[in-house]
Amino acid sequence: MSEKEEDYIKVIYKISSSRGYARSVEISEALGVKPASVTDMLKKLQDKGLIHYEKYRGISITEKGKKIAKKLVHRSEVIEEFFTVFGVEGKNAEQIANKIEHYIDDDSFERIEKFVEFIRSFGENPRWMEHFKRYIETGKLPDCERANQNSNDKPA
Repeated sequence: MSEKEEDYIKVIYKISSSRGYARSVEISEALGVKPASVTDMLKKLQDKGLIHYEKYRGISITEKGKKIAKKLVHRSEVIEEFFTVFGVEGKNAEQIANKIEHYIDDDSFERIEKFVEFIRSFGENPRWMEHFKRYIETGKLPDCERANQNSNDKPA
């Protein structure tokens, strides 16, 4: 699938999740594209078996389309959280995630996903994150025990 097709299927999925269908105008507004562009893409997505589209009746997503959309939404959310952990602000983290989700390979994504799970396992505000935040703010490594130090060494 192309990046555009992925963006469309994800938007259709999100819009149709609440009521079972999306309208062309909603897709147009969400993606910031002209209605004619939406119509052209809807035909392509229908030909690929990802949506059901009837003019003036709304757009519903097929099971095949849902599977792809759920994967894209999950990737985007995990990547966004990954960047948020490092202090990238909300909208910027979301925009970065929406770009990266299209290009990241499965192995790299799995590592990011595992890292995010690892961070979550610490709960709120782990000490090492405070050290990291201080490092971001000051550019100086904080005094703390390093993994490569033995117990007789002083902190760096």
